[in-house]
Amino acid sequence: MKKTLSYNWNFVPGFKAEYLDRMPSNSVSVDIPHNVINTPAKYFSESDYQGIFTYEKIFDCPRLKNRKAFLLFEGVMLSFHIYLNGNDLGERLSGWYPVSIDITQIVKERRNKLVVVVDSKENKMVPPFGNVVDYLTYGGIYRPVYLEVVEPHHIQNLFVKADRLGNIEIEPVIQGEQDCKIHYKLSLNGKKIQEFEYNKTKISKVEVWDLDNPVLYDLEAQIDKEDPYKVKVGFRSIAWKEDGFYLNGKKVMLFGLNRHQNYPYVGPAMPKAAQAEDADILKYNLGCNVVRTSHYSDSEDFLSRCDEIGLLVINEVPGWQHIGEEKEWRDNFLSFITKMIKKERNHPSLIAYGTRIDESQDDHDLYIRAVQSAHQLDPTRPTLGVRNFKTSECLEDVYGYNDFSCGSLDHGLDDPKTLKGAKGKPILISEHNGHMFPTTQADNPARRLELALRHLRVIDDAYKYEKITGVIGWCAFDYNTHKEFGSGDHICYHGVADLFRNEKDAAFAYKSQNSKEVVFHLASSTCTSMYDEATLPPLYLFTNVEYIKVYRGKDYVGIFYPNKKMFPHLPHPPIIIDDFIGEIFNEPSITKADAKKFVAGLNLIAQKGAAHVSAKDYVSFGPLLIKYHLKVEDVAKLYAKYLSGWGDKANVYTIRGYARGKEVASISSGASSKNVFEIAVSKHHLINEDTYDVARVKIVHKDEYGAQMHRSVEIANLSSEGPIEIIGPHQVVLEGGDISIYVRSLQVKKKTRASLYIALRDEPIKEVQFEVE
Repeated sequence: MKKTLSYNWNFVPGFKAEYLDRMPSNSVSVDIPHNVINTPAKYFSESDYQGIFTYEKIFDCPRLKNRKAFLLFEGVMLSFHIYLNGNDLGERLSGWYPVSIDITQIVKERRNKLVVVVDSKENKMVPPFGNVVDYLTYGGIYRPVYLEVVEPHHIQNLFVKADRLGNIEIEPVIQGEQDCKIHYKLSLNGKKIQEFEYNKTKISKVEVWDLDNPVLYDLEAQIDKEDPYKVKVGFRSIAWKEDGFYLNGKKVMLFGLNRHQNYPYVGPAMPKAAQAEDADILKYNLGCNVVRTSHYSDSEDFLSRCDEIGLLVINEVPGWQHIGEEKEWRDNFLSFITKMIKKERNHPSLIAYGTRIDESQDDHDLYIRAVQSAHQLDPTRPTLGVRNFKTSECLEDVYGYNDFSCGSLDHGLDDPKTLKGAKGKPILISEHNGHMFPTTQADNPARRLELALRHLRVIDDAYKYEKITGVIGWCAFDYNTHKEFGSGDHICYHGVADLFRNEKDAAFAYKSQNSKEVVFHLASSTCTSMYDEATLPPLYLFTNVEYIKVYRGKDYVGIFYPNKKMFPHLPHPPIIIDDFIGEIFNEPSITKADAKKFVAGLNLIAQKGAAHVSAKDYVSFGPLLIKYHLKVEDVAKLYAKYLSGWGDKANVYTIRGYARGKEVASISSGASSKNVFEIAVSKHHLINEDTYDVARVKIVHKDEYGAQMHRSVEIANLSSEGPIEIIGPHQVVLEGGDISIYVRSLQVKKKTRASLYIALRDEPIKEVQFEVE
């Protein structure tokens, strides 16, 4: 029996001995997951959440009848001291890993008083601490809490190894009598597939787990008539080779992003729905097939969702650059290796263990012990070590390298032959870009575009080099960090999406490479006022269509194809529109051959600006002026006729995308005088289960053609009615033209309606309705 204890805790900052008898009057009621303090989205101090905090929970326990009772904390940051019914049960280190505590001898049937004193201070004896760290850990009981009641003789854990041929091998961990029979039942979609009593067998006609069809079986293990132990099983085989990564015998190019688990205001204290949505965003909105959980272990809810949707995972032991010399620090590191593997080895999505501190120096003795421990605990998966210098010793099975050599669009990755430490092992590019080019939603269009193109430059090189098994960018989402990093406001703007999970232009560059749906995102604007000197640089369309046709108004400009010259190895290079006149040019006195030269010259002026057109640029264009007796004023008139588009003649361009000869997408762009606020909601039905539920409400300010208005700083005033609560402030700014708001469910006795109200400008208040149960 497993019972949630995540609701109705009392909480207060600090701790006094008297709290063990009675919590102070200023304590407040909270639910788990909980962060000890809600921080602003930016401009705050990491010291705000570091300290001692007290939680109290009153709970009942079923009559044990010779059974055993345990408290299970899935995650407390960082350590905690626990008291139950006046008994001191000692201090535990949790961080990113679960802690189970036997309370059989002291638990009562009614009104047990549990006091948890959390220490969220950064302990220099615990990885990643000991030096500076480029992320925040926050504090609190931030993952679910459970009461577990089991028979004295019970299955504590299972390690299930299952391959694509249907072979299944189970290693049970049993508490109590060891000489016993375990009955196993394997089911699929509620239908029994096979029952067996051996720890090793073969399942016939198995459906494999893969990226497109991640089939998950249900395995139940039972001793006598006790409650069965349940685990999800995916039958799949992985292999890392020097020439690539293989899933079920098929070579797969690993393509993904790193993820920090933190959210605005509450850090990592988010329940299942938000964790699962992050996995969905990575796979469906960003087109990834792999995620690296940098630089620690993520929530089981996130990992389970990766299993469900077919998103591969590379995990990583907590740390960042620093290796402690103290025995306590090193023991904690090796303990984290063990805890990480035992926590996550049943996830079919997991394909490698990150057993080396990210970007640390070499430490042969420490890292060889980490690798040996991983191999002993799970021989089915390789170890992976991430470094940022090429001569690093590689003790792990896979050589991970953070390649930040992309400093412009002229270079993506270094040749993997220069990675001397790889020694013939599989090579994974584990990070790239990120801090090299921080970008916000409010940045100018050229910078937002360049971030996307830098990522594509790296990805193009990754496809070029056959020795690279995959490429994982830094990173999926912007994240809060320590004062030494970020942009001076405690945010690293390194993501292809922002802190609120809203996509930057770079997100669509990613999605266009692997998405099975049509991607059609214009990452530039035809509005010349956005650019220096009112120029009109080439437009970049991130898409997976075969070709496009461009129109100005109703006039046909021309046809354009993916730019294989600039990105020869990408599955879907962007389409670059560098001619805004094309077939529209019609001057009876100018020959067709010369017309092309005039068009090229006018486009050049549009892209560079007249003041920057060089003498060299006039070589092909200048003689035409003489030939046709044209003055500079005449060229200006041609430019005004075909390109300027001011006033009533404002140019509106329409782009139509085609696949297999049929139009599949279209978009328009031009100067706009109208605007609209669009609202999208992740879910309208909120269900209180093991924890409260959450939904994300996204607001985007768009022009009349559907383009995001990145200069917008509109204010949204929020209020709610019914059993929901807004997470964070009730007044937010659409910085860069968008914002997301998280709302959580409150407890209800029956299904109840709730509403979020959004006031924007002088528009009618917008209502978002929810149903809570």
